[in-house]
Amino acid sequence: MKTFILALALSFSPTLMAAGPATKAGYALKMELSMNGKVVSTPQLIVRNGATGSITEESATQKTFIEVTATEGSVQKRQGIMMNFVVGVIAKDGVRTVLSRPSILANENEKAEITIAGKESGETMALSVIAARKTL
Repeated sequence: MKTFILALALSFSPTLMAAGPATKAGYALKMELSMNGKVVSTPQLIVRNGATGSITEESATQKTFIEVTATEGSVQKRQGIMMNFVVGVIAKDGVRTVLSRPSILANENEKAEITIAGKESGETMALSVIAARKTL
């Protein structure tokens, strides 16, 4: 039996904290985290444009992290919400190893999904996200 721990944290770059208009562009992210086909968490995260949000998941055998930075973006003339992810594992001594850096360009309020399979462990992790623009 695995135990899962989910911790959410927001971090903002200094440029986003600079003085300016009271409202900032941001994104509401509704996520679903699955391990080996089983939903383990359904976090919701609000991030400023260009800021990074993170999720940490821990099982009996490993600790995994997922970071996401959302911005406006385009790919091949298609506009949408660009989400850049960093996915990796955290060793017992706290050292982080990045496994993947996938990116998704999603339409607002439409589900986008990333599935990552561990080469050695055979475990799969899937993260689906629905992003919506939000004024902060």
